[in-house]
Amino acid sequence: MRIRHLICVLIFVGCAGNAVGETGGGNAQKSASENAKDSLKKAIWLLEQTPSGKEELAQAKSLNIPIEAGTVSKTEITATRTQSASEEDSYKILVHVLIAREKDPVFQALDLAHELTHAIHPKENPFDPKLDPTQYVKDGIQGKGGEAPAIAQECKVGKELTDLPVGVITEETAQLIKARCSFVWKTEADASKWNQSFYYLGQYYHDFISLLKKTNVATNTKIAWVNQIEEKSPMFASAVAHKPYPLALLEEYMQITRIVCEKTMKSVASQLSGRTIASLSAFQTAMQIRCRGFGRKDDSSATSDSSQE
Repeated sequence: MRIRHLICVLIFVGCAGNAVGETGGGNAQKSASENAKDSLKKAIWLLEQTPSGKEELAQAKSLNIPIEAGTVSKTEITATRTQSASEEDSYKILVHVLIAREKDPVFQALDLAHELTHAIHPKENPFDPKLDPTQYVKDGIQGKGGEAPAIAQECKVGKELTDLPVGVITEETAQLIKARCSFVWKTEADASKWNQSFYYLGQYYHDFISLLKKTNVATNTKIAWVNQIEEKSPMFASAVAHKPYPLALLEEYMQITRIVCEKTMKSVASQLSGRTIASLSAFQTAMQIRCRGFGRKDDSSATSDSSQE
């Protein structure tokens, strides 16, 4: 018999798309739902017309990744840890892509190219006792499924869409894509400059520093972060958190860790009641190191836009 130990939901969001209100009820709502499905079908068709988009869709199909319309474009990743009666751990990852229903199909196609990059290469196991905030943020930006590759893929598809025969997309839409992707196209060839552009924090610079101080990473690592980030105006930001990616990802890490640690520490306390520390599982013992400094009620680092949507 398998026993669910805990569940943690992570949300990965694309840079494009803003939350919009739900439409009305009754027949109007049904009509809106049908329109959303038709729009998304067209977006998928458009993506299939591009070489890189077609390849992404094939990968998503092979991985059985569902794609549906939503209020905002994002990739939801649900990570579940289960533990057997013999204390053997297993992990399950479920991925679900949502695309903003009120967008034009062309821009839904761009969002889909972005989100599938996240979905095909999901982030680290949130239950890993060695999960480090520094690596979490850097992988969330520069890793295979990070924001830098996702935005690059989005604009690669954008270029391929503008190269399609006349009439597939309008000239006006092509110009909008060029305006949206011009910085990406001229910057991504220089990997160092491209990656660094994600570390511009602007007015959020000091918020990042303040939150970084609450982590349990080494002092020299914190100094390295201070040297990495810049106060320049942000080029890219999370569409859900509405903050530059380094801060949004660090907040996400803090909230995920708090959830995992609170549940793990409750389990530890329960097991240690009248027993010795030797009775703890290897996972619980290792998690105690990661959880130092977490689970405090006065820690205000989490936001409602993070991992519990």
